[in-house]
Amino acid sequence: MSKWLRKTSRLFGLSLALLACAAAASCDTIALSVSPPLVEMTVAQGGDRSFQVTLTNDGDKMFRATAQVVDLILDRHGNPVPRPAGADPWSVASWVSLSKREIALGPGEQKTVRCRLRVPRGQAGGRYGAVLFTAQREAELGGSGMRLETRTGTLLMVTVARTERRSADIGEVQARSGEDGSAVFAAELKNTGNVHFRASGELIVREATGRIVWRTKMAGGTGTVLPDGLREFAARWDGQRAPPGACRAEVRFRAPGLRSVRKEIEFTFPLVKDVQAGASGDSSTVEAGEEAG
Repeated sequence: MSKWLRKTSRLFGLSLALLACAAAASCDTIALSVSPPLVEMTVAQGGDRSFQVTLTNDGDKMFRATAQVVDLILDRHGNPVPRPAGADPWSVASWVSLSKREIALGPGEQKTVRCRLRVPRGQAGGRYGAVLFTAQREAELGGSGMRLETRTGTLLMVTVARTERRSADIGEVQARSGEDGSAVFAAELKNTGNVHFRASGELIVREATGRIVWRTKMAGGTGTVLPDGLREFAARWDGQRAPPGACRAEVRFRAPGLRSVRKEIEFTFPLVKDVQAGASGDSSTVEAGEEAG
């Protein structure tokens, strides 16, 4: 399993987990796992694809689960956020049908839900969502009844073949003083295309003459940005080799199939006030293979 897939599935589970449990030393739980955590595919217009999702009861109590297809967005930090089916313009929910909606799982039991994806003709770009499972079970705690509930699922990322349009723009770029006196840089990357991409970011600090004095990667998790989505990347510079006078900081982003984009701000180290280049500032496109400096 890839690093991206492991991290995404972990975040998905954390963002969806909802356990109605009173504070107690020994707390009952529902142990539900789903495989695979991600289904990513490219399908032609009018295409028809099938896949399956397997549920496992990893606990020692029986529970019932309901299945549904929901929308999915990623917040600015890359955390998956489920939404009602059809709420998002990039929703895949109407393209997916499930073989069953109700599943009962005994201890240690596995069951499979067959899923069918149909891509209508005339569609373009990417569609996103999740097959979401909500498991519930009645339990007793301290002599009173309660209902346990947990939710998890499989992410769906579908691209309509030969209709991809990948483009991006840089929104705000900020520089502020960290508590330790370092310069902390943050940049927003917007997906202005019609399909997701996974970007990497870089920070380059130059002195007034253009000479590079610092270069480092910008942290942005998996770097995945859905269409119309926004992702925040950050980097820190401790002022090593800081030149006198004004400096320029350039942020640059790349992704497979995407022309590199960059934006600059001017600042003086150490920072005495925050510096910002807004979304209306100039952001330039860099041809593939071009190097800074």
